[in-house]
Amino acid sequence: MNQKLSQIFKNIAEIEPTAGLEVLIAQKIGFQKERALKRKLIFSYAGLAGSGLAAFGAVFSFGGTILQSEFWNLATLLFSDWLVVMGNWQDFLYSLLETFPVVSAIAILIPIFTLFLSLNAYLNNRGSNLKLRFN
Repeated sequence: MNQKLSQIFKNIAEIEPTAGLEVLIAQKIGFQKERALKRKLIFSYAGLAGSGLAAFGAVFSFGGTILQSEFWNLATLLFSDWLVVMGNWQDFLYSLLETFPVVSAIAILIPIFTLFLSLNAYLNNRGSNLKLRFN
């Protein structure tokens, strides 16, 4: 059985791929990489635009609540009654911490953080896209 099998493989002519197959495969791989990078770049554009709009909206909607809060009223004492604030700086800091609008600050910081992440993804994808074009 082994001899028959080895004889069968000896009698088969070598199969050679066509001459342009390697180039065609390399072109297809390059095309697929370029397509994937373009798709990532489009998603990073959308993420950048969406997070930019969300950050812009959050600053205007929650920025007003910070300006209307007691925190801002206490913070303005730094500019009007500097000597009184410095005389009671520990109590002043505790009062600032008690009145700090945490929810509004988080609502502003999350879209800004997302904006930075989207900007990072955009710059990375754009750099990869430029590298692919020049190689």
